Amino acid sequence: MFNAKLINKRGESVTIPLPQDQSKLCSAIASMGAELWPEHIPMSGTADKVWGELIPGSEIGEHLMPLFPEEYTLDDANDMAHIVTQASDLIKEELEQNIIHDQYRSAKELRADIHQMTYDAGTVSKTYYFPLTGKIWDDEYAEELPAGKRFLLGQEDEIRESFTKYTRRDIDNMSVYYTEAGADKLLLADWGFEVLDDELYGKVDVRFTEPMTEEEENELREWIHGQNSDGLGEGYEQQEIPTDRGNLYVSFWGSGKDYFIKDSEEMDEYLGHCGQQFGGM
Repeated sequence: MFNAKLINKRGESVTIPLPQDQSKLCSAIASMGAELWPEHIPMSGTADKVWGELIPGSEIGEHLMPLFPEEYTLDDANDMAHIVTQASDLIKEELEQNIIHDQYRSAKELRADIHQMTYDAGTVSKTYYFPLTGKIWDDEYAEELPAGKRFLLGQEDEIRESFTKYTRRDIDNMSVYYTEAGADKLLLADWGFEVLDDELYGKVDVRFTEPMTEEEENELREWIHGQNSDGLGEGYEQQEIPTDRGNLYVSFWGSGKDYFIKDSEEMDEYLGHCGQQFGGM
């Protein structure tokens, strides 16, 4: 799709195909005598140490070039190559035709349409909920305090903004990390938040090509639990959210007996709302 030619101030160069994982990009940059992240390598001009030149390697690549902003980086180029090449086979033919016929005006629009097309390729949606916990670091007393449910609700906007910022460079749909039973049915897994009965909960919206069996769904719940405790959630709970009481840290996981992962029907029963359904799409 693309070849990235990296050049240093001595005139040395190396060319690597995109997409690549971050470690290989960093190794290529290091071979040019610089210790920089791909997001620091400009692809639309020169720099003090290393810069790049993007060379389309296919018709698709040529039609993607105009979607980059005026100033873009090696990371931006790699992200675009990744989201297109890793798109579901269910949408790939239509996606490539859209690109060739210049249906997109920006990388953001391209990414949004890939998500929508992937969603539309499915037939079944579910939502799973889990409780949030929070801790506040009190600078004045140099101690950690629990954040109550009411406080978390009051910080809803800040929590959403913090999570969006934390996941802004994620290029993989989280479903690609699910490899257990029923993986071939799972198209999307989107983490987020929802207020139910004046309490802020975490949630995962999922989209399937067809319903999962009970065994497959149990595996999926275990995977969500693992992401909350050791994967996506583990990374997010280390992100500082400034508040007037100190830095807030939000966790998707709890070790107590009150922790759960419930689907919409189970959540409805848990909240005691007969006949009123929450979540889902």
